[in-house]
Amino acid sequence: MHRIRAIVENTFKESLRQRILNLLIIFAILLIVVSIFLEPFAIGESPKILRDFGLAVSSIFGVLIVIIIGSSLIHKDIEKRTIYTVIAKPVKRGEIIVGKFLGLFFLIAVLETGMTIIHQIIIFIYEGAFDPHLLIALPFSLLEVMVLLGILLLFSSFSSSTMASIMGIIFFIIGHGSPDLKLFADQSKVVLLKYIAYVFYYILPNLENFNLRIELVYKLPVHHDQILFSLCYGLIYTILLLYVATIIFEKREFK
Repeated sequence: MHRIRAIVENTFKESLRQRILNLLIIFAILLIVVSIFLEPFAIGESPKILRDFGLAVSSIFGVLIVIIIGSSLIHKDIEKRTIYTVIAKPVKRGEIIVGKFLGLFFLIAVLETGMTIIHQIIIFIYEGAFDPHLLIALPFSLLEVMVLLGILLLFSSFSSSTMASIMGIIFFIIGHGSPDLKLFADQSKVVLLKYIAYVFYYILPNLENFNLRIELVYKLPVHHDQILFSLCYGLIYTILLLYVATIIFEKREFK
């Protein structure tokens, strides 16, 4: 366990050196600017737009950090040849995967939490009250980050950082288009296409399970079974991705 903790701490500090927490300042500025210019034009709708914009930008920033940094977590060590020092020690390759995953995930969790706090402060400044209902979005956003980070580490375990980042973007797009894939499968008249679409729908990650922006912005009810399903789905899918990434990484040869 102490070996994983060391990798987590090292990954966290290395990612922190890239100054991604500066995104908190950018996020705050964006919210303030939107709030100022929104008021004269969005009559009666500014509270909803402010909430929707804040949730959307927070999620996008988290995804960008995952793709930019997560795609190079392993490849950077290979380029710098620090991976040889690590694997020469009594460290399992699975521990490297888990440590890298947790290190970057904790940093993104700090970033997402900071953006959530800033979002609440801006809402309080303009409306005179916090909106704790929006806090539900944070764990769901982190679940999406977990799945995407698992995908990036999976492709990083056997390919380049460029390929990993491309696949991360593709899976992000496909993941949020998953309901459309299900609709296509339901309406398709060609049996072969129908079953192929269903296979892809159930195998590929459905990131819409973690998207609660409509429910939260319009104050629609979020059911407990929906929360439980999304939590289990995200955790199980991430564990499977890390398991496969570990198997592939253990068989990889370094020259």
